[in-house]
Amino acid sequence: MTTIRLSLGRLIGFLTAVMAGLLLYNPKIGAFQGLAWGPKLVASALAPLTAIFGGLVALWGLRRKDIPSVVIGGLSAAIAAKNVMDVTAPREDNFAAVFGPDWRDHIPPDLQARLRPYRYRPYYRRRSHGPMHRNVVFGQNTDTGRPLRADMLQPPPGVACTGLAMIFVHGGGWWYGKKDITKFPFFQRLVFQGHVVMDIDYTLAPHSSLLGMVKDVKQAILWLKAHADTFQVNPERIVLTGQSAGGQLSLLAAYTPNQPEFQPPHAEGDTSVRGVISYQGPPDLTALYYDIEGRFIRLIPNQVINPIHRLLELVTGHRKSLASGIAGIVGGTPNDVPELYRRLSPISHVSDACVPTLLLQGNHDLLVSHKDVERFYNLMKQANAPVIYIPFPNCNHAFEAVLPRLSPPAQVAAYYTERFLALLV
Repeated sequence: MTTIRLSLGRLIGFLTAVMAGLLLYNPKIGAFQGLAWGPKLVASALAPLTAIFGGLVALWGLRRKDIPSVVIGGLSAAIAAKNVMDVTAPREDNFAAVFGPDWRDHIPPDLQARLRPYRYRPYYRRRSHGPMHRNVVFGQNTDTGRPLRADMLQPPPGVACTGLAMIFVHGGGWWYGKKDITKFPFFQRLVFQGHVVMDIDYTLAPHSSLLGMVKDVKQAILWLKAHADTFQVNPERIVLTGQSAGGQLSLLAAYTPNQPEFQPPHAEGDTSVRGVISYQGPPDLTALYYDIEGRFIRLIPNQVINPIHRLLELVTGHRKSLASGIAGIVGGTPNDVPELYRRLSPISHVSDACVPTLLLQGNHDLLVSHKDVERFYNLMKQANAPVIYIPFPNCNHAFEAVLPRLSPPAQVAAYYTERFLALLV
């Protein structure tokens, strides 16, 4: 029995060591990053549990005089605990730099009372929401004529509407993904605070170009402004929020208001927005193309990558690699159409006219380089554009989407998203 307990204790210690090691693991080769992506996301979400179990293993080892368990458990607990502290560390100074040292006073008192007072809590409950409208048609894709649909979420009865609406643009590399308004618990938090959430689908590749996708997003803006009275929305208080590819689309749509090239054809109205939030959206398509090509394509043997392409073709009906997928939506490689890459990159539209922007980015992101986002952020500051950058240490791509009610980085991202929106009311 003693041997069984010792083996079980060491097994738990080994598992905590693996989870802690994943928090630190950040290989430079894309293939290894891809293999570690899912496990690393889970490790980030469960870091508090790793710290607790690591500490218990260390205490158990002390009682059993098992030195390996003491060392492994203690190190795992220390690594996980430091990760949680780093991720949840206060970054309110970033808000003060844009909205002033008294930025909290700019939030209406009744709305301030409904904001979460904490950056992280081990578990938080869902809030009730008001009417939910599924598959509302808000336009047609300009490339195909296919209908565009969205889900709408309104504040619950008794909650005063702020007049602000958030249009959410999902991720998926421009080829995959779909709206899912129940995916993120912070949507319920936002409507409890009085905002309206519009979760949209846009036409994916190969059925639309990237330019067509941007026009889809702008159709959502125009539709919501046209139906502002129905949803008690102030047309001047619409904020775009995007995840990954949706972040790029949101940034580009926000920075090109009423520019003819990006406007839906035959559409009338103002496509300007109040602000934009990007969850790891790529700001520079040229840099993204060459970074992915260098880390994923050139370093993976053809005998490995070709079966992956065939599997994608079988499952999705179209075949692409990561880099060729970007070329497919733009219309060629950066060598073929450099000017088009430039115009479709948010970083090319930086000026002091840019709307307030919130950037949330993990520094272990396997797809979008945090260095590109930091370069984008620095250019925005140089242009005196209102921008806030919140880095997430040791976090990978889509960190906000895994176990969001438990995950420290997901909760921290929601915390700052809430405050950014509240400042735009």
